[in-house]
Amino acid sequence: MLNLYHMNHRIQNLSLKVLRRICKSHDIVIADGDLKIILHIIKNNPYPVLNDEYEPILLFEITRETSDQVCNTFKPILEKDYLIQEME
Repeated sequence: MLNLYHMNHRIQNLSLKVLRRICKSHDIVIADGDLKIILHIIKNNPYPVLNDEYEPILLFEITRETSDQVCNTFKPILEKDYLIQEME
């Protein structure tokens, strides 16, 4: 069972190094500058990572702060729950 409090805490403590490793393990290549922006967005908005219904809001924020291309590259991390799986 997914413990939202625990997962929220883990997301808040997520480092760039870990996010980079998660992306790399799923063959997703994003520049560090863009990953830093995505990490900042995720840390400020952890709930959309945990709730699929709010995922479009998170993707919109990522697109707004980076680009459509970066967002589309990162999208599988959220859609296939790679981030959640790695953090469990």
